Amino acid sequence: MKDRTADALEAIRRYRGKGLSKDDPAVQSEYQSIHGALLIEQQSKTSFMNVLAGRDRSGHLRRLLLGCGGQFMQQFGGINALNYYFTIILTKNVGLNDLLARILTGCNATSYMISSACCFWLIDRFGRRVLMITGLSLQSLAYIVVAISIGLLPKAPYELGIVAVSFLFLYYGAFGCTWGMVPWVYQSEVNSIAMRTVGSAAATSFNWLFGFVCTQFTPTGIENIGYRFYIIFAVFNLVFIFVVYFLYPETANRTLEDLDAYFDKDAGHGIIIPIGDKVTKSAKRPQEAIDAEASRIAMAENRDSKTKLAAEVEHQEDVTRAV
Repeated sequence: MKDRTADALEAIRRYRGKGLSKDDPAVQSEYQSIHGALLIEQQSKTSFMNVLAGRDRSGHLRRLLLGCGGQFMQQFGGINALNYYFTIILTKNVGLNDLLARILTGCNATSYMISSACCFWLIDRFGRRVLMITGLSLQSLAYIVVAISIGLLPKAPYELGIVAVSFLFLYYGAFGCTWGMVPWVYQSEVNSIAMRTVGSAAATSFNWLFGFVCTQFTPTGIENIGYRFYIIFAVFNLVFIFVVYFLYPETANRTLEDLDAYFDKDAGHGIIIPIGDKVTKSAKRPQEAIDAEASRIAMAENRDSKTKLAAEVEHQEDVTRAV
């Protein structure tokens, strides 16, 4: 399944569309960029134990942990505490009757679906980092207000009940627009081609594992500590803002090869993202990524030229011997 150049060019041509041919400069440049990235990856190929020990060139362990961390933060942001027990929360903590709680649960699910659709438009326009940080900020705010409203509920049950329900809806809307989709996209983008299957599997395992953990302690929290239970998730969301800000580089409008170059140990990018590092945080494709792509294209073209020259020399020698 190696060296299928014609198939690769055909796939790129069809992906690009617009009636391009295999010889079109845009198709050839993209092919050479991908080819160059694969050459670098092959040259730095290492064992899985070296990956786990952080001794590989391509930063696979860091990338794996970023994908898993995204799914961990999604779950401990508190989504499944609400998903599974929304009706119970409305009846036990907010004090609504069962019928109204079920109606509001249905309305909430509908608004959640609509907000999730909005993410398709937002995710490339504003980038992954902006969506993650904005989502965490709104989710933390929502949980804080819900905690305060439920804590003070006996003083004004009707008014504070409306506030609590409104901010529960806000939480779902914020989550749907941001964290509902971004971790799944991020885990696919951040891992290299060689580690994508392993990285996605590990991240998905984290999602289910910590989703299970959250759903197990939620009923006990609702029953025993009341409004204080929501403060726990408010704090988690607040802490996660700093985790994303300092650890998660932007992946929007980067090619997979751009990200390979970014995480290369020789690229000079540390684990902690400096406050003034606008390139790593920008949703626009950085100039260093464009320059790195040009370098990969040149490397791949040089290799192809040498291969072609060697083939011509060998052919000429065969002709000479035949004469």
